[in-house]
This record gives sequence, structure tokens and C-alpha cells, in this order.
Amino acid sequence: MKRFSSVKRFSQLVLAFSLISSVSAFLSSSAYAEDIAMQSLTLKEAIDLARQHNLQLGLSMERIQMARAALELSRSALGPHVALTASQANLSTNLRAQGFPNIPQIFPSPVQGPFNSFDTRLSLTQTVFNPVRSHLARSSEGQLAFAQHQESAFLDQIIAAISLAYIEAQQKSARLEAAQANKHLSEELAELARDQQKAGIATGVDVARSETRVAQDQYLVSQVKSQHSEALIRLKRVMGLPSQSTIQLSSPIEFRPLPVPDISGAIVRACSQREELKALQSQVIAAQEALNAADSEALPEVGLQAAIGPSGVNAGQSVYTTKSIAIGMSIPLFTSGELNAHHSKAKSEFNSIRLQEEDAQRQVEEDVALALLSLRTSEEQVAAAKKSLELAERLLDLSRDRFKAGVTDNLEVVDALTALATARSRLIDATAEHTAARVNAAAAMGEVSHFEL
Repeated sequence: MKRFSSVKRFSQLVLAFSLISSVSAFLSSSAYAEDIAMQSLTLKEAIDLARQHNLQLGLSMERIQMARAALELSRSALGPHVALTASQANLSTNLRAQGFPNIPQIFPSPVQGPFNSFDTRLSLTQTVFNPVRSHLARSSEGQLAFAQHQESAFLDQIIAAISLAYIEAQQKSARLEAAQANKHLSEELAELARDQQKAGIATGVDVARSETRVAQDQYLVSQVKSQHSEALIRLKRVMGLPSQSTIQLSSPIEFRPLPVPDISGAIVRACSQREELKALQSQVIAAQEALNAADSEALPEVGLQAAIGPSGVNAGQSVYTTKSIAIGMSIPLFTSGELNAHHSKAKSEFNSIRLQEEDAQRQVEEDVALALLSLRTSEEQVAAAKKSLELAERLLDLSRDRFKAGVTDNLEVVDALTALATARSRLIDATAEHTAARVNAAAAMGEVSHFEL
């Protein structure tokens, strides 16, 4: 019974601790969410927050630390190694086992001892010539550069993803404002239809038609509001923020014409600036050095060993300083195909990375070509959308005046209102697409870290 009570108390303690931990985590996340909610985020601030909280960036930094440690390890194999050893032993030995089959008569037994032996050595080991380790050290340098460029490339991808998500959220925000403005305008026109009906100019059909338009606009407002919330959720996910945080965006999307560069020069710039290419080029260097290391395994290795220290019966008796120095060489003569296998494996890895680099260069060329094409097209679409909006506004004014004068029913007004709503949405979408095209162009050129709305 006592055992059952102690187990029960332990279970209660575990449950209480779990509840306290959960409440603490909730309060800390809530406090963090409230801190975020107080901010009105520009695009730059959103990117800075992502740098602090994106988990993939943290993994990239750990890969850099691993590559740096591997480089230090490969370099240490080429440097001097110093060690201090000390021993005190009590020994006995068989003289016949040591090569003395005919023991003199002065020794009553071939086994001598026990006797004490003390030795202390300060030893030095230094690689004099080892081409394999030298090439592997240079390969580790290439792997470190690869990890660093890979981290920069991933950061560029995050900046591009956040910029596009930010643009989408602001696009939905502008669409929401336009939908609310359309609803307000349709309500005004519905009120005008009711007034015209009271004056005997309009009919009940005109009123029903205008009220139907109000209901449609109310539905569109609800739909766009949901789309705006979804866009904000996606943006918070990319930024690494808690889903319960409330953020406000302060950088509006505006049409900023950008001169389209020549495609040949743009490709050259992109190939010299894209971090993905730099990473693969570093990996090619690392693979080349690994291949050189495999080819060098048939060469001799030369090493130096030296040692000095006191030796005697014990630490205070018959102690004399002794030393040794030696230089050794090792040459592989027969390895049962191991050297050829190492060469084939390293050669295959080198060729594979070279093909990846070539494919990446072609991908960069495609990215640049598509980005510049999208930039030109979206700029033309913005100009056409602006013209369409101007005409839709004129059409609504004319049709509203005709309805007020009793020249026609409000069918023209409702059609003009529909055309105006469509024109507003197209201008918002065209502006957002042009801004996204600027992001994609900057990413294709390797300049996305300098992008500004």
C-alpha cells in the first residue's frame, strides 16, 4: 500500500511538472507573439526576423562548423605531434627467448629478474612527405568553401521566398481594400436605385439588380479576407514566427519600372554572382583534390620520429638520459586493387560534380532568360491595366449619369461597376506580378540580398 502511494505521488508530481512546463511554454510563446504583434514590419525587418528564427539557417551554420572542424583535423595530420610518456615497471625476462640459447654457467637460471625499469620519453612525430594527406587537407578547404557558399545560397533562397510571400500578402491586402471599396460603391448605387424608384424613374428590377450586386460584393469581401489571412499564415511560416502571432506589414507594393539588361551581360553577371554556382565550383575543387589524393596513394610516405628522456632503475636511481631519432619511408607494393578502387571512386565523384556544375550553369541561363521575359511582360501588363482602370472609371461615371437622368436602367451601371472591379483587381495583380518579377530577376542575377520594394 505504501508502494502504491509513493507511485501515485510520483505520478502527480510528473503531471504537475508537465502542466507547469506547458503553461510556461505557452506564456513564453504568447509573450513572443505579443512582441511581434506590436511591430509594423517592413520587408527588411521581416527578412531580419527570418534570419534569427529560421531553423534551416541554423542547420547550415552547423554544417559550416562541421566542415571547419574537418579542415582542422586534416591539417593537424600534417603538423608535429608531441607526446609525453612515463612508466615504472617490474620485469623478469627469459634470456633464451631473447636469443641466448647457451646460458653461461654464471646464471643459475635462464629466467632473470624481477628487476625494476623506469623510463620517461618526450616524443615527436612529424610528417615529412605525405601527398595523400596534403591533397586531403586542400580538399577539406574546398568543402569548407562549399558549405559557406551553400549557406549564402540558402539565405538568398529565404530572402526570395520571404519577399514573394510578403508581396503576396500585400497583394491580398490591396485586393481586400479594393473589394471593400467596390462594396461601398455598390451600396451607394443601390441607394441611388431606391431613390430613383421612389421618384418613379427606376423600377423594382433596378433595385433588385443593384442589391444583388451588393450581395456579390459582400461575398467577394469575405473571400478575399480569407485569402489575405492565408497569405499572412504562409508568410509567418517562412519567417519562422509562431502561428498565433499577429503581424502588420508596412511596405506597400508599388510599380517601379526597372530597365531590363541585355541577356548576354546578365548571364555573365549571374554566373559570377550566384552562390549556388560558387558552391559547386568549390565542390569541384574539393573533388579534384580528393582525386589527386587517390592518385598519390602509390607514392612513398616519409615521416620523422624522435624521442628523448631519462631512464633508469627508478625515478631516483641509475638515471641516464637517452634519445632516439629515426626517419622512415613507406611504399605500397601490392594492395589487391585497393588503389585502383579509390581512384575509380574519386574519379566518378569528380565527374558527377562537374556534371552538376554544368547543369547548374544551364539552369542559371534559363533563370535569367525567364526572369527578364517576365519583367518585360509584367511591365506591359501594368501599363495596360492602368489604361483599363481609367476607361472603367469613365464608363461608370457616364452610365451613372445616364441612370440619374432616367435615360436608361441601371443595367449599364451594374456592368460598369463589374468592369471597374475587374480593372482594379487586374491593376493590383499586375503590380504584384511585376514586383515579384523584380524579385525573381534579382534572385536569378544573384542580387536578391539587395532587393528593396
